[in-house]
Amino acid sequence: MLENPMVSGQGFEELYATPVGRCEECRDLVFQGFEGVLFEDDLYCCTSCLESHLKKVGALREI
Repeated sequence: MLENPMVSGQGFEELYATPVGRCEECRDLVFQGFEGVLFEDDLYCCTSCLESHLKKVGALREI
């Protein structure tokens, strides 16, 4: 007879993503496999945060 593993006490293994660091710009958590960006050894959660950082330091200008 098959039993529901949740009822029989065996349960299911739940996997949670582990953060790899924090964004240099907004300080949000960055998870591997998602939209993280590594630029010159600095970690950013998205390209928008990278763009914002580059504008602040003067490395990027809009035309």
